[in-house]
Amino acid sequence: MKTRWIRKGLGLDISKDYFHACLGGYTQEMEFKVIAQRRFSNSQKGFVELVEWMQKHRKDKALDWQVVMEVTGVYHERVLYHLHSEGYPVCLEVAKRVKRYMQSIGHKSKNDKLDGRGLAQLACERKLVRWAPVSPQIHAIRTLLRHRKAMVVARDQFCNQLHALKHAASDERIVERSLKQMIKTLDKQIEMAEDLVIKRTKQDAAFYNKVRMIVDSVKGLGYITVLTIVAETNGFKEFTSIKQLVSYAGMDVVENSSGKFKGKTHISKQGNARIRAALYMPSLGIIREKTEPFYSLYMRLVIRTGGIKMKGVVAIQRKLLILIYTLWKKDEPFDPVRYITVQPEPKTMVPEREVAPI
Repeated sequence: MKTRWIRKGLGLDISKDYFHACLGGYTQEMEFKVIAQRRFSNSQKGFVELVEWMQKHRKDKALDWQVVMEVTGVYHERVLYHLHSEGYPVCLEVAKRVKRYMQSIGHKSKNDKLDGRGLAQLACERKLVRWAPVSPQIHAIRTLLRHRKAMVVARDQFCNQLHALKHAASDERIVERSLKQMIKTLDKQIEMAEDLVIKRTKQDAAFYNKVRMIVDSVKGLGYITVLTIVAETNGFKEFTSIKQLVSYAGMDVVENSSGKFKGKTHISKQGNARIRAALYMPSLGIIREKTEPFYSLYMRLVIRTGGIKMKGVVAIQRKLLILIYTLWKKDEPFDPVRYITVQPEPKTMVPEREVAPI
């Protein structure tokens, strides 16, 4: 008897040199079955073979389906872009969510075949958010900013090593000179990267004017901060609400209570850490300079929480993120007087649509 399928899905478990593809589906009896699976090289030749293999096994073209893969550093990017350019519905999921799904369906072991099968089953069971590529300009800006951030982290490490060396018992001048040279070189490279970011931004006059408008109107925000937020969110194109954005940045509040037990609330941190990092130093600057109307919010929260300053800092970070999003969407400068009178958006119990990794 011929098997009747109600939904199909393709899972791709990707590594550096190859990836494992598993095509599965659900029958009318709601049983998941593997239709076909194969290993391909993670190269242009492998991508072409994958498309031919999919066309061979997808005879019922009208049946709803999607391709699912998880974020694996940069190894997934080439096959992701190739399948998207060919018009296939691709979905990109973060590793932690995939891991929890695998655990929920009873997968205890881990190998390429099991992971491919699990991703195929996920593709059949869930209607996931379709992945869409960022614009070439934002992609270039994001790459430069991430490179700059990596150099800043490296420079800070060398500065810490130099500080420790100056206070250590040993006095190695060669090491000290080497560290100073590394710091000097990185300072030049960081400055060069920042200049390239601004030049790349100015290539689109409308884009640059939008960024400059926000920087000029909000005291405490600089070009690097605003550009990082815009680049990491793809210009907020996939976001339709503040709640979505806050969740994407990992700043949504997680409650821990049951019955009479009342645990501590904290932000989830299950989102884009680069956004949170970009907003940290501007928040400290606003607090140090007592910039209004944000400083009053900080003090209010510190008093309410019994002197926990970090909660006030996180609140400022969240407020700045929402402010950048609002000004970008409305294409208008910041008005402090209007900001104070604006009421917060009403809370809703309707779940927000998730945004795919960018």
